[in-house]
Amino acid sequence: MGYWMYDAKRKAASVVKKDTHKIDLPTKGLLSSIYISLAAQNGATSNEDNHLHDCLTKIEIVGAGGETIKSISGVQLQALNWFDHGHINRVQMREDGGQWQVERFIINFGEYWKDTHRMLDCAKVLDGQLRLTYDLSQVRAVGATAFADQNAALSVIYMMPHEYKGPAPVNYVKSTETKQWMTEASGIEYVKLPRVNPIRRIMIRAYEVGRSPWSNLRNIKLNGDNGKYVPYDNSYGTLVSLNADDYREVWNYMQLVLAKNGDTKEIHLGSSQDVTLQPTAARSAYPAAEAYGKVTIGLYDLATPTAIAVKEPVHLSCHGHHYHNCAMLPFDRPAIIEELLLQAQGFGTLELEIAQGNAGAAASVVTEELVKQT
Repeated sequence: MGYWMYDAKRKAASVVKKDTHKIDLPTKGLLSSIYISLAAQNGATSNEDNHLHDCLTKIEIVGAGGETIKSISGVQLQALNWFDHGHINRVQMREDGGQWQVERFIINFGEYWKDTHRMLDCAKVLDGQLRLTYDLSQVRAVGATAFADQNAALSVIYMMPHEYKGPAPVNYVKSTETKQWMTEASGIEYVKLPRVNPIRRIMIRAYEVGRSPWSNLRNIKLNGDNGKYVPYDNSYGTLVSLNADDYREVWNYMQLVLAKNGDTKEIHLGSSQDVTLQPTAARSAYPAAEAYGKVTIGLYDLATPTAIAVKEPVHLSCHGHHYHNCAMLPFDRPAIIEELLLQAQGFGTLELEIAQGNAGAAASVVTEELVKQT
């Protein structure tokens, strides 16, 4: 009998504060997606600008002999989820003391959640493992004003079609961080791309507090065979604008922040269309200024009226594009057409030439390939 098997490998399991947590893959069957939920409690006082996606530094799926199927960070996976699904995963992000934060991540082996056209055949992966590397003190040491000095909670569910009798999967999506670096004030960063399988898409990220990513990364050139083939040669900002036509806006992104008048908070969107603030008391709350993923909060007492000088809870929501400052160079939109994928295996050389314009941004490139298992 066929049905979807929600194979729970961890159910809100208590896990230590810092670990590389390992879970075996099944030895047989088809794996479509993996659901991951990581939760941790804030310290007794507060936990500002400290997020679990930054604490989950590496998500890997590996096999024996160095086989790598997935190798990306929590930030990169959440961005890929937005590109896949058209919305962000359900999260609970809040900064008040004693409350729990929860963030969720989806590993897809196909184009989307529970895809059956593209899946991982576990019987063809020797000694397969899911590895989650995280550290609750990655951003700030655990304590009263960070994550509490206690265990986190982890949930993991493998999504597998049970006794599936449909067509065999044609391939699976391999996602790997190809390179990460800190940007320089000028010059070209060369990123050699894999040339084994067709490339579905390439994700490029640059993040520096308060600075536009298109000032850090000026131009992106995809160079094949020493200039014989150049699928893309344009600015990073243009790529972000093109993404607005290929992908939906991020909507209803909400968190509870602690703020006083003039405080600046992270909104996780490089290009926002609107920011909404809702105070929990009789206040006037408004976005006083906004710049590249940060919003400065104006907060006044309506009765007095005076500026609020002591931090208090404020609900923050926004919508826009450029989630986690990630832009996508896709070859799979509006749908995967095999001949229009980047046929990387046919190139003698293939690399990104990224012109830099400002030092200090955390930059990275993730490449997604379509791999046929044999």
